[in-house]
Amino acid sequence: MEIRIRAKGLPGAAAVRQFAAHTVGGMLQPFGEVVGSVEVQLTDTNGPDRGGIDKLCRAVIRLRDNSLFVVEELGTDVRRVIERTALRIRDGLAEQGKRRGRGLHVIVSA
Repeated sequence: MEIRIRAKGLPGAAAVRQFAAHTVGGMLQPFGEVVGSVEVQLTDTNGPDRGGIDKLCRAVIRLRDNSLFVVEELGTDVRRVIERTALRIRDGLAEQGKRRGRGLHVIVSA
């Protein structure tokens, strides 16, 4: 599975990209057989000097059957936005697997 992370307008972009790769990659681990590639775009929509709900994380997941799964999250803290995106990816892929009869499931331990 190929994971590409792009960050634009975020301070500490290298650390943010590494965090995103680790977080999203970890959530996708159980789905490695059905996920072909992942592209994550991280953007500070207002620029680094302005605050607000302006941190965007957009993930485009291309499955091996060539279908797409897209998740977007917006918030004030880029790491929390990445975490929420990763959780939505996990939950969405698990639900999609159930609907398609693949029996994909994730066991979450506390």
